Amino acid sequence: MTSVCAEVAEFHPTIKNWHIESYGRAEEFHSPKAHLRCSPGQSISSIKFASFGTPLGTCGSYQQGPCHAPASYDIVEKKCIGKERCIVTIANSNFGQDPCPNVLKRLSVEAVCAPTNWRG
Repeated sequence: MTSVCAEVAEFHPTIKNWHIESYGRAEEFHSPKAHLRCSPGQSISSIKFASFGTPLGTCGSYQQGPCHAPASYDIVEKKCIGKERCIVTIANSNFGQDPCPNVLKRLSVEAVCAPTNWRG
């Protein structure tokens, strides 16, 4: 079993989340997304940590911060368990109410990957 992590802030998306139209004239913002991916032959068997808000720490030692959307864990679990890869969109609407208005939030996730046929 191995862990995979993702950490993405609301207004600091990965390059993948920007679309530049022809000739670079216009940029269209898309909500940032957290990407989790297991190695081939593995799938996400459990979620060790998930917090949308102001989580603390780094991969392997995340902790809930002072701002936290209570539904974070359940939402990530429903979206990702049993899949080789999953994408979670970072938006207040996906996590219920805004857990802390006027605060830059991020989603931190640590998932456990196990062989696809593993039952543990």
